[in-house]
Amino acid sequence: MKKNRYTPLLAAIALLVVAAGCGGKTPAAEPPQGASAGTEKQAPPPPPEPVKLTLYMQNAFPIQDLIVEAVRKKYPHITLEPLLRQKGQLPEDLVAAGTFPDLIYNSTPWYAEYINLNVLQDLSGLVKSSGFDVSKLDPLAMDAIRMWGDKGELYALPIYRNFAVMYYNKDLFDKFGVPYPKDGMTWKDAASLAGKLSRTDGGVVYKGLDASDSYSAMSQLTVPFVKPDGKANLQDEKFGIALDNLKTIYTIPGNSRGNNMTDFYKGTLAMSTFWNVLGNFEDYHKKGVALNWDMVTMPTYEQAPGRSYQVDSHNMSISSLSKHKEAAFQVIAYLTSKEVQMEISKNGYVSSLVDPEPQKAFGANLESLKGKNVAAIFKLQSAPMYKVNAYDSLVRAELAKALTEVLAGSKDINSALRDANDRADKQLEMQKKK
Repeated sequence: MKKNRYTPLLAAIALLVVAAGCGGKTPAAEPPQGASAGTEKQAPPPPPEPVKLTLYMQNAFPIQDLIVEAVRKKYPHITLEPLLRQKGQLPEDLVAAGTFPDLIYNSTPWYAEYINLNVLQDLSGLVKSSGFDVSKLDPLAMDAIRMWGDKGELYALPIYRNFAVMYYNKDLFDKFGVPYPKDGMTWKDAASLAGKLSRTDGGVVYKGLDASDSYSAMSQLTVPFVKPDGKANLQDEKFGIALDNLKTIYTIPGNSRGNNMTDFYKGTLAMSTFWNVLGNFEDYHKKGVALNWDMVTMPTYEQAPGRSYQVDSHNMSISSLSKHKEAAFQVIAYLTSKEVQMEISKNGYVSSLVDPEPQKAFGANLESLKGKNVAAIFKLQSAPMYKVNAYDSLVRAELAKALTEVLAGSKDINSALRDANDRADKQLEMQKKK
């Protein structure tokens, strides 16, 4: 009988199968190339839950779009939804409706309303838990913000700083043959120049200088409106210095008080001391409107040499009523990062960082700023913030009335301030009784 030649081979295979079964294990497969033995591919973490943060503003602030877009790109799951202050959307309305926003954009002097409503979150805990470095932020701005915390609370962080300069219309100086202003002028120097420019020519009234209002006039002198004992402080000599300066300027023949930058844009005002309006100049430039302007440092008081207007940062706060405090702080922290601060500076706003790099890039995105005296913005130190009080607005209103009386000639400066101080004291006393 012929033997099957495959029989030994089949028997050998069967023995191997039996042996493997008796061992209780199957040989492990080799790991794929590049992978470690004994590891498994981890599933990616789930994406963060979408968060909508409402951002409350007094009005649409200049870099609103820049901030909203920067946050969207960095944190796609976070949506910033701006909410403007208007009738029916005042802070007290939103508190009553239970819809108070998560974030608040505001300038340093104007927190009294929110503090009275108890809607500002102390950021100290979030700063500590996140390891946020507050030392990278401008110390003058931080000192001013901290003044609002009676017990050491930190109610905001600065996103950018405001600045003030004296803008001037080069065409008007050329028209009347007057030399351009220079950096380092005093208020007396500026007033002297204004006298050479104020006139009516060809039926058009040209004014030499607009120095804004009584509150702005006080800005460089760092004096509180309310004393520590709760009384009005309008009889401090610095208020007299400021009103005397405004009287000197606004009683120059032909240089009565006007509409400041509105007159400047019309081409009928030679010099204007004002805050940052570079965005307006850029808009005019894009529209093809010819404005031949430049800027110099703010005129200074002899009593406060080297000081511009008081420090004024534009800040972000978190509502104590927010359900998304951690996400809100994440947004604020990112807005103070060098990455975002560089873009803020390039668009003509002074960075809140002490890092000098953003300043070097200042205004890089503004065509209208090319060839301008940008250095004037940084030559003077901002005056320190005065000690703020929740009732400052009552005293400021009486100061404004005093200026009106002085310019009208109905009262001298001392009498106007004394009477304003008395009226303010009565207002403050009424507030205490409420």
